[in-house]
Amino acid sequence: MPLISISSTEESSPKIMLTCEEMERFVVKPGDIVAVWAGSTVTEAEIVSSQTGNHISIGTLRALGLPRVKFIMLKKESSLSLQVGPLVGIMVSRGKKYKHPPYSSQGKLLYNFLDYSNHVNYLTYVFTPEGVDIVNRTISGFFLDTGSDGQSHWRKHKFPLPDVVYNRILYRSIERKKLTKQITSFLLDSTNIKYFNPKFLNKWETNTILSQNPKLSAHLPVTKKYEGPGEMVNFLAEFKTVYLKPVHGSLGKGILRLSLQPDGYAYTHREGKKTVTGIWHTPDEFGSGLKKYTYDKPYIMQQGLDLLKYRGRVFDIRVLMQKNGEGRWVDTAIVVRVGPEGGIFPNVAAGGEPKSIESIWSELTSEDWLTSRTYLLTKPVCLISADMLENSLGTFAEIGLDIGVDVSGNVWIIEINSKPSRKVFPKDQLHLRRTSIKLPIDFAAYLAGFAPDKGQNLS
Repeated sequence: MPLISISSTEESSPKIMLTCEEMERFVVKPGDIVAVWAGSTVTEAEIVSSQTGNHISIGTLRALGLPRVKFIMLKKESSLSLQVGPLVGIMVSRGKKYKHPPYSSQGKLLYNFLDYSNHVNYLTYVFTPEGVDIVNRTISGFFLDTGSDGQSHWRKHKFPLPDVVYNRILYRSIERKKLTKQITSFLLDSTNIKYFNPKFLNKWETNTILSQNPKLSAHLPVTKKYEGPGEMVNFLAEFKTVYLKPVHGSLGKGILRLSLQPDGYAYTHREGKKTVTGIWHTPDEFGSGLKKYTYDKPYIMQQGLDLLKYRGRVFDIRVLMQKNGEGRWVDTAIVVRVGPEGGIFPNVAAGGEPKSIESIWSELTSEDWLTSRTYLLTKPVCLISADMLENSLGTFAEIGLDIGVDVSGNVWIIEINSKPSRKVFPKDQLHLRRTSIKLPIDFAAYLAGFAPDKGQNLS
């Protein structure tokens, strides 16, 4: 299908202006009245011959419910039917303490997404569940507009429903709200909307899915549902060290490490960036301590592992898997998160420090990372995991996998996150962050049918 970039003009009536060459490619002629789609909206426009390039009138944009943009993509949908776009909606939650658009803790990241989108002539906007009008099938959101001063500014606009929705809601509490569930169901059920990164991952559900694949089961720590102190006593007797993790937890929050000691049950957990340790000496202390810690919420018990350390500090390998503009999984970044001295968690939120895998690995081993046995094991494990989760839970554009390596060189899947942070990149590898921003937008264009053919010039 033909796909080109077009610029907007001041013409007030609905028109599409094409050169003779492009009219031939689109199989249209001057005077044809064509249907023009944008997301969920359609209007009619007249085809006009142009000697000065390919353009879309502001009248067409207005009829489609779109803001004035300098450039946008145009493709042939079918005979006498064209589509402009892609329209990509990024759904976030509004932060009450943020006083300026887009009113989100992700402001810088969202700016980066939209800045790249503008660069490739896509139309991306940011919205919250509160901005969705189900009855009128419109969404109030913000886009990034280049002003007369040449600077980019957030602008509010009422958009048609998009071609693609990228779920960037970062808080499970927001995901559980009635309105969020209602809007998510509406968007997922809308026939012409593609939707990705649909939900947070449930640790027990994730383990159940991955353990079905024999190629992955050997890389999963033994994991069971936590049913009470009695079960934990038996689990500790078998593994000596156990991690108690909330099924719906993120960022390392709520995790309790337990170890069997001669004088009782030692525990370690995190409060902010502070590591808290103690010991329960009697079974009664152990039982009441666990009950107080879990608040009867669902938890899993996970086998403790004897993992490699870096200069005496815990670390894991974060692998960011993303879909690219061809719909294929790629490992965008593989970095190391090194925990603070005395800490038990490498999460950046817990005081962990991101470092390049190459520098760490060369110090730990005599191997080059890209030819190491660990890398050759890690790569297929991450790819298979991404495929398994997507096949079971819906379309994902990115997942973050936390990989541990034990003292025998075995690779273990410690955690998987469906809303990976961009704070894990070392300062000397910020080019990886830029790639991680481009790929979800490229994947959205692919889902919407706007991915350019290889080598195609869209200027």
